Amino acid sequence: MRGGRTVLKIMVGGCMLLMVSGCVSLGRYRELQAANRLVIAEKEQLAADLYDARTVADTLRAKIEGQTGELMSKEELLASLRRELGLLGDSLNRAAAEHAMLAGRPGLDDLTIVGAKLPEPLDTALKQFAAQHPTEVIYDAASGSVKWKGDVLFALGSDVVKDTAKGGLVQFAGILKSAAAEGFEVVIVGHTDNVRIAKPDTRARHPSNWHLSAHRAISVSEILLGAGCNADRVGVMGCGEYRPVADNASEDGKSRNRRVEIYLVPRGAIVPARHAGIWQVEGTALAFARVAP
Repeated sequence: MRGGRTVLKIMVGGCMLLMVSGCVSLGRYRELQAANRLVIAEKEQLAADLYDARTVADTLRAKIEGQTGELMSKEELLASLRRELGLLGDSLNRAAAEHAMLAGRPGLDDLTIVGAKLPEPLDTALKQFAAQHPTEVIYDAASGSVKWKGDVLFALGSDVVKDTAKGGLVQFAGILKSAAAEGFEVVIVGHTDNVRIAKPDTRARHPSNWHLSAHRAISVSEILLGAGCNADRVGVMGCGEYRPVADNASEDGKSRNRRVEIYLVPRGAIVPARHAGIWQVEGTALAFARVAP
């Protein structure tokens, strides 16, 4: 009995010892486990920080590369502009040299139209004519010219005289055939606005405003010739868009620039400019062409 009790005590003591030692290992395990989780969390945070840092580094690297490329492009553009500036300088020098060379050469005489003040009977007749057609024509006694508004004579882009304008031209031809105008020639000058001819069918007939202005002057001359004016007294000229009387920026200005001017000058008044008299059409190098009979 006493021996059995001893064995029992030993067994109970061993169990208690095992229980105590087991409790200490579990606590330590939990501590290690918590420490391990902390290490893992720190590792994940470091990985995230590293990713962010790499992203920022990549962004900065891309910006640097872009700015470097932009700087290179600007340097290339600057170099190109410097080359062009050098070429322009060379061209300017050549032009200056050519100008100096040409300045010493005798040139062709410019042409202008010269004449004298219109006699009183002719001046009076033209004033009365302008008064009868105030919305169509303007008479300038100083230059001896009668100006027709282009929109009165022609449709846009056309050189066909409107039927409504033919009567006024025929009446004007009657003045030209009068005794007061017997010693005068007629120079018909066509003008346009600065709008380029765009319609293919119109451009086929009038390749440029030069052509259109000249063709309109010819059309007016044909009305005068048909009304009995002698062909040897009539000449035509086309100035295109290059002698405007108003700003082409507005529709009103364009309408005023589309015009036909008829100048009355004494016979034989077209001479070299250096012989110009007291009366002349404003401008230089005016081209003049007679209408064939």
